[in-house]
Amino acid sequence: MLALDTRFLPSEGRILAGVSGGPDSLCLLDLLHRSGRAVLVAHLDHGLRPESQADAGLVAAQARTRGLDCVVERQDVRAYAADQGLSIEEAARLLRYRFLFAAARKAGARAVVVGHTADDQVETVLMHFLRGAGLDGLKGMQPSTILPVFDAQIPLVRPLLHAWRRETEAYCSEQGLVPNLDASNADPAYFRNRLRHVLIPELERYNPRFKEVLLRSSQALADDHGLLQEQVDAAWKQALAEEGPGTLVFRAEALAQLAPGLRRNLLRRAAARLRPVERDFGFERIQAAAEFCAASQPASGRIELGGGLSLYREGPALILAAWEADLPAAHWPQATGACELRTGSLQLGDWVLHCEAAAEHGPESPPADNWSAWLDADHLPGSLTVRPPRSGDRFQPLGMPDGTLKISDFFINEKLPRRARRSWPLVCSGEQIVWVPGYRISHPARVTPDTRRIVKLHLRKT
Repeated sequence: MLALDTRFLPSEGRILAGVSGGPDSLCLLDLLHRSGRAVLVAHLDHGLRPESQADAGLVAAQARTRGLDCVVERQDVRAYAADQGLSIEEAARLLRYRFLFAAARKAGARAVVVGHTADDQVETVLMHFLRGAGLDGLKGMQPSTILPVFDAQIPLVRPLLHAWRRETEAYCSEQGLVPNLDASNADPAYFRNRLRHVLIPELERYNPRFKEVLLRSSQALADDHGLLQEQVDAAWKQALAEEGPGTLVFRAEALAQLAPGLRRNLLRRAAARLRPVERDFGFERIQAAAEFCAASQPASGRIELGGGLSLYREGPALILAAWEADLPAAHWPQATGACELRTGSLQLGDWVLHCEAAAEHGPESPPADNWSAWLDADHLPGSLTVRPPRSGDRFQPLGMPDGTLKISDFFINEKLPRRARRSWPLVCSGEQIVWVPGYRISHPARVTPDTRRIVKLHLRKT
């Protein structure tokens, strides 16, 4: 006899059951009612078929027969899909879950329960595989999960995920339940339907137990995914510098040091945090982002992840940001005016510039870090100052023995973000720019074999 997986069902309190009227959800409704739990029935009419209103009426009748309350709502899924640039399938899913969780909150329900089966799991995993998902996609759906984009506390529970569709159909037949027949479930225009009716039967010709094998694989991968998430949790704590509306700022060095697989999973989690509606960004996008984080790069750069997300490299920070977000300025140094640079520390926004007094040049080599600089004290034409750029500023970067560049051209060449240029600190000696922190020192101020005394500078974020 078919039974519910009750491990994740609340032991008391109300449960909201999403019921479409098909055999899976009708079986779910009947089993929940027989279990004696307090159930609120909810049905969203997608408005995609002429008979959809009649289907909603049948679901309401099933609820009344059992003495259960029922909430029904109708939404124009097709119009929403066109407006948001989504497929009909994705638009229907989003609107359905928004409706279910809103109804659950209003009713004080402890969980939203849906009738996904093992067949749905197989189709989901196969769909993710064909689209190029990582471990997170190949593990499939879970018996209980939190979907923060819809609700941060109410879980989505799938107590029939262990059962096959043929079992729910047999249960309905045994109990005299007459489910609605949704003709759109056979429409080959929908990707999932093509998997269900064309691809899976073809794969079963190679292995008659294909669905059972894929289901077992997804369960094993779910266990592996759980183990990996423990490592992602630890890496997240070490790499995340700050989080704001629509932005996540990571320490570039911390991300670069992660193992490739761990880096990909961290970036996948970050993308899902900012765009939870995007169910899977695909392996290629995440892999490109992971390579961008790991590569030896200049102080700035940018890569698109899709879904309105961009990943920026700005100095020691890697910033994942939604297109609508205002990027924080605190991750780069800011000079609001000119000031003298003396031995000790100078505050530049959330950054501190340390200056060590001129000392004898020992055998050690200058630092490779662009946020540290050694200058030849005897080739500095005046006292050191720090100031923002001025119109007409010119710079002779290290490696250019003759001539100078406009500082604006230097910024463009180095891909310094436009919004950071106006207040980027310049270390000057007299009127000469001797260091652009995060990028390069000037050629005349470089340390050479003849250097006797050096000034050491270090710029760090507090």
